[in-house]
Amino acid sequence: MKIGFIGAGKMGEAILKGFIKQNIVPKKNIFIRNSCDKSTKIVTERNNVNSCENIYDLVNNSDLVIIGVKPYLIADILEKIKDTIAEKIIISMAAAVSISDMENIIPDKKIIRIMPNTPVEVCSGVIGMCANTFITPEEKTTIHTIFSALGICIEIKESDMSSLTAISGSGPAYAYLFVEALADGAVLNGLKRDISYKLAAQTLLGSAKMLLETCHHPAKLKDDVTSPAGSTIEAIRILEEKGFRSAVIECERACFEKLKNM
Repeated sequence: MKIGFIGAGKMGEAILKGFIKQNIVPKKNIFIRNSCDKSTKIVTERNNVNSCENIYDLVNNSDLVIIGVKPYLIADILEKIKDTIAEKIIISMAAAVSISDMENIIPDKKIIRIMPNTPVEVCSGVIGMCANTFITPEEKTTIHTIFSALGICIEIKESDMSSLTAISGSGPAYAYLFVEALADGAVLNGLKRDISYKLAAQTLLGSAKMLLETCHHPAKLKDDVTSPAGSTIEAIRILEEKGFRSAVIECERACFEKLKNM
């Protein structure tokens, strides 16, 4: 299998790095074309994969074509490559560009929409996936298997893609902000900055792993940490008083609404 990336920016390169780490395909079977020669060269040299002079060469060299450009550029890219696609599978990462939008430009072609998040780079990501009717069950299984190597891949209804994006696509940014805030608190309490970041990140990592592996409700796991009249429940009281829970819900809702209006 040969995989081409049209637009290997932050997210595209994160997937690329995950593929390399998991040996999904040999590096010689990965092709890159960014918006300019300089950017293409930087990404290909950094990852020791192949560059293409243009998007037409990339499509011709690839079985899977992953498009990672900004949503407003999708139509132009598809118009340019529509006569070279043939039976190749097009995988779009563009938020708010529907399968039907793409089918209007490339009818009768195999199309998959994905919404990954940046932790795919370290094979701990989330990838939402939906496909059009021209993707065979075997092809869908193959794509699901490839992306499952980068974390968890969940097939969803396309109508749920914005909801998934608001929690897992954008979620790492929320998590990093929380880690930063935890570390700031630790610095305020006298710990060194580098130690504070390690402690905060490992605390979130361990808590997430505990939740996934025990399958307990998060409220139960929270209660396990909070002793009557203890320091943890006092801290949680402040979070509730400051509207922490509501702020998280509202930020996710704002992300969702923005996506729906794009």
